[in-house]
Amino acid sequence: MAQSIKKANHVDHIDRISDLPGNVIDGILKHLNIPDIVSTSILSRKWRYMWMSVPELEFCYECFSRFEDLDDPGPEISRIITEVLFLHNGLIYKFTLDIPFTIKTEYLNKWILFLSRKGIKDLELRNYARIDNKMPSHIFSCQELTHFRLSGFKLSVPPNFCGFKQLLDLCLDLNTYEFGALENFISCCPLLEKLSMILFGDMKSVCLKNAKNLIDLRLMVELKRASGLIKSLPKIHRLAIDSPFCNTLYADMIPPTQLISLKYLKLSGVNLDEKIEVLYIVSVLKSASDLVELDIKNYDDDHDDDDDDGEQEPDQPEQLECNSCCLSQLQTVNISVGTSFKHAMSLIRFVLANSSSLKTLTFKVGFCYEKLDAAVLLSISRNLLRMERASQRARVEFLQP
Repeated sequence: MAQSIKKANHVDHIDRISDLPGNVIDGILKHLNIPDIVSTSILSRKWRYMWMSVPELEFCYECFSRFEDLDDPGPEISRIITEVLFLHNGLIYKFTLDIPFTIKTEYLNKWILFLSRKGIKDLELRNYARIDNKMPSHIFSCQELTHFRLSGFKLSVPPNFCGFKQLLDLCLDLNTYEFGALENFISCCPLLEKLSMILFGDMKSVCLKNAKNLIDLRLMVELKRASGLIKSLPKIHRLAIDSPFCNTLYADMIPPTQLISLKYLKLSGVNLDEKIEVLYIVSVLKSASDLVELDIKNYDDDHDDDDDDGEQEPDQPEQLECNSCCLSQLQTVNISVGTSFKHAMSLIRFVLANSSSLKTLTFKVGFCYEKLDAAVLLSISRNLLRMERASQRARVEFLQP
């Protein structure tokens, strides 16, 4: 009996977590925030210094919540980040920093310079303080970057900047830009494939013609007017635009002739109450013969459609007609509207009649508004069933809240 107890106690004291494979331990640490990573040093003797070689460091907003009661949390936060970085004894491939309080630019520059010597490839800097928003100049020393996200800073490009030669993915959110800095920055990233931007303030237009390898563009447009927003584009494959507060029509933002290589298109905030917007989407569809997936969302209804009976669609102009199937690759379509649906029905009719490979078309009505009358919903269902289909296997799903 005593031997059994002794054996059981021996089993209980086996340090199983320290015997895990290195890649498993790295996977565990990768999903912890900085305070939790440092706390692993008390697990055992083997874990005491393990946190000092973690290749991914994330100082997220929650890490600083305990400093909110301090009059000026900046110096204490700066001290902690400095200690963690300078105690680190390995390579750092990814570094994420949310800045909820004002931190002096000199500290940011010191940290970024340190990271540039640690092989940093993935860098995220999100400035929520918005007081001292000068972009750290040593960012341009991080020549191995493949992924870069910058938010809440004023972007400027030094005259001797030769570009990020390995950058593939760039995200610019709610920044301000010196004149010509945005185009200059992007054009100096020859391998850039994916670009995400939140544009606000007094941004006039963006020229992306020098981003030769750009294939994925995502825009959040928070401008009052965005006419002529994108002057020139390379042959992108994926485009997603969201403009919930913009008064400019999509037809004025990007000419359809720039979208001939699209495979995926998502337009959120498009005003389907305007016939010109429907015709714009149709012109894009006619140009983008390789399109595979289409996603359209109409947020607002500017007028009351309570009297709609669902039976009448607007007149079908010649632009909504096509002699042959022009959408031979289109397979998935999602269209969501509020309570105004007549122009959307015209668009659906065009898509069904000209998409020979279509698999699924989903139509959502009233997705963020009150429900329509049951008789109107039934009428819409009937109209959808009667529409001509180029694809015999096309499935039409009609949804409402």
